[in-house]
Amino acid sequence: MNTDHGKSSGNLRVLVIDDNRSIHEDFRKILQPRTETQGLDEARASLFGGECFQKALVQFELDYADQGQAALALVQMARREERPYAVAFVDMRMPPGWDGLETIERMWEVDPEIQGGIKRYSRWAGTKN
Repeated sequence: MNTDHGKSSGNLRVLVIDDNRSIHEDFRKILQPRTETQGLDEARASLFGGECFQKALVQFELDYADQGQAALALVQMARREERPYAVAFVDMRMPPGWDGLETIERMWEVDPEIQGGIKRYSRWAGTKN
């Protein structure tokens, strides 16, 4: 595994796979800068000097799928276009389709280089299993 963060391959494509669409929005908020604050950021940089925060942030390219089958289709298309994903964040439970483990296994059949992270399903404390 390459741990030299200073020499990136430049692939910033991220695939988020979750049946909960609000999770998609959470990833967008974290990984993509907000354009609503761009004017304020430019004004701050103009007044106080320095680089705009928006420009300093890494620009990730995000795609979303709500089921494993749809995610596999996106991974296949990305490989055909020679624009593979660097990483996929995968929900472990996505009824009624494939679970996260099966989704990652099938993605690796198409693209063994994709990195996969699993979001574990959790219950609220105090609820019965």
